[in-house]
Amino acid sequence: MHDRLHALSPGLANAWERASARERRLVAVAGLVIGFAAAWTWVWQPMNVDIARLQRDTPRMQATLAAARAQASELVALQRSSALAKTGDPRAAVERVLAERALRPAVATLDLAEGRVRLTFGAVRFDALPGVLAALGKADGLRVVDAVLTARVEPGTVRAEFTFAR
Repeated sequence: MHDRLHALSPGLANAWERASARERRLVAVAGLVIGFAAAWTWVWQPMNVDIARLQRDTPRMQATLAAARAQASELVALQRSSALAKTGDPRAAVERVLAERALRPAVATLDLAEGRVRLTFGAVRFDALPGVLAALGKADGLRVVDAVLTARVEPGTVRAEFTFAR
């Protein structure tokens, strides 16, 4: 050990040689105390802080994971129902939803061309439209690809032209 210490610092090696056994033990103990303090400062304390943070954040992360899993299951179910709905006639699906919501009398035109359904309401309550669009999207996989809404003189009514596709 003396040769390695002498290679690092000749002055330090000479001081070590002159030191008594008691002084050498004190220097060794001081080195151990400094080593433990450094380990506590740079290893143990940050590790304890991280453990406390993880314990605090774990319930929130578990709730987020559960919500994501539920949404994934819902997406799979929607894809399955959408795949089943896609096999039917889109015009029949629109007619069914209109009949369920008692909006068939308000329809001016309803036709199917190139796989797209064109629907025009001469005058319909604006607040009835979101429910129709949601029902067609959810149950039958039809989505709006084009829409034109024009305000009418009667408050709350519009002329609505929609084009639906899958």
